[in-house]
Amino acid sequence: MKARSALLSLVLVLALPALAGDVPRNVILLVGDGIGPAHVSYMRLLRGEAFQLRRMAVAGLLTTSAADRTVTDSGAAATALATGFKTRYEAVGVDAEGRALRTVLEAAEESGKATGLVTTAAFWDATPAAFAAHAGHRTQYLDIIRQMLRSGAEIIAGSGAQRFGRDGFPPLEDLARENGYELIRTRGELDAARGPKMFAVFPDVPRERDAAEASLAELTRWALAHLSKDSDGFFLMVEHEGVDSGSHQNSREDVAESLRSFDAAIGVALDFAAGRGDTLVVVTSDHETGGMRITETAARRPRIEFATIDHTATNVLLFTFGPGGESLRGFLDNTDVGKTLLSFVGRKQSK
Repeated sequence: MKARSALLSLVLVLALPALAGDVPRNVILLVGDGIGPAHVSYMRLLRGEAFQLRRMAVAGLLTTSAADRTVTDSGAAATALATGFKTRYEAVGVDAEGRALRTVLEAAEESGKATGLVTTAAFWDATPAAFAAHAGHRTQYLDIIRQMLRSGAEIIAGSGAQRFGRDGFPPLEDLARENGYELIRTRGELDAARGPKMFAVFPDVPRERDAAEASLAELTRWALAHLSKDSDGFFLMVEHEGVDSGSHQNSREDVAESLRSFDAAIGVALDFAAGRGDTLVVVTSDHETGGMRITETAARRPRIEFATIDHTATNVLLFTFGPGGESLRGFLDNTDVGKTLLSFVGRKQSK
């Protein structure tokens, strides 16, 4: 009986996301939209000795299916990362029956942490939307935008500026003022921003590459500088959309540019975490796009090939650095990420 009790206790301990001492004060989640294993291999070839993912010692593999589809989209996949639950294809922040789910960002806000969402896509696109809004379909743009701006997030940054003030979209100035945000549209305003809540919206860039005003690495550094002032800690989600868009176009050049940018942003997050010891960095993807593979030319140079212009069901990689990262090792489902992050950010910590 004692042996059985001891075994049960061991199982229960191992089932916990992390030991209490491994709970991070801060969590940085970086999502490379559309990045599969071959994209990571290509990133390493592009970056050489500057390759930042090599600094992350813990690795895992994620399944990515939606509740109703083997091949997911960013809405359903991001919802799994944000809530720990599967949902229908193209839904955000709700379960398969359409009921609102508690997200990592919402849990962090409830715990008194600062929160931020940074993306190279339109700021209301599916991935950031899944963390701060609840909608049956990712194209419910105006509803999603209003929910995001009422979520409590201290920082929201992305593209889409030229869409406002026409076609039913209200002026950005009105949205910022009504929701208590300092509006940022230029690099000068970004550098000068000091408000408690900041809303940075830049013009769209073809295939969701970096904004002309600031690279994703620069936006990540900016967000960390502001969010880290909160003594309760913070949650920050950073997304690069360009790899997905470039892979949909089978554009090797666009994919390469976005992979370089994403790895540089990873480096910013790792530099921040390495100097503190209280910050978990998680790097993963929502799904793979393009069915990328790497072969060789006759001259023995890397050749990038695509099998499709669509998403695939290929498992995606996951990397972690910092306290609690060991709990995301091995073969996992994307919902395991959401469950684990919720267990971290939902806990109040002594200062």
